[in-house]
Amino acid sequence: MLKKFAEGLVFGCGFGISFIALWYVAAYLIAPMFLGSQIEQVANGQLSEPDANTQSYIARSPETHHQSGPPFHELKIEEQLKESSVIALAKFEPSSDGKMKAIIKEFLKKEPGVELYYNVGDEYASSSYYPKDKTSYGDGLVIFFVGSPATMKMAMTYEGDRIRGLGDIPLELFKKKCEGPNA
Repeated sequence: MLKKFAEGLVFGCGFGISFIALWYVAAYLIAPMFLGSQIEQVANGQLSEPDANTQSYIARSPETHHQSGPPFHELKIEEQLKESSVIALAKFEPSSDGKMKAIIKEFLKKEPGVELYYNVGDEYASSSYYPKDKTSYGDGLVIFFVGSPATMKMAMTYEGDRIRGLGDIPLELFKKKCEGPNA
């Protein structure tokens, strides 16, 4: 009887060790291959989940300091305009290697004295991408910077003349809001 107990104990320990080893392999080796780096970006707050209808995305920089009130991406458009020190408009342009580069075309808002490390014509590399089949990231980006030196706080795509991430606001109306007295 003691022999049967020992055999059962050895079998149970072997089964438990096998289960833990398989769980480790699945969790640390196989899962990242299937989930990709985009899940990690979502978890870090750098990229929100894509909208199934528009395939647009909203990129956010990780918070580097504690701020009072709601996060920047939850503010109303008028408050985002007021908080931003620079708002840039970039357009996706194909390059010779097949990459879609985000090229800054104009500044919709730039407060005097703000130090910014980009100029019109520069590539905003963190939003450039290599196209995937049947995936569209729109025609370009609206990039919000805060502070001085200006750091990116949020970027969202536009397609045609609409910015989907800002309640489908027309691009021309957004440009007028950026020029307004409250901006």
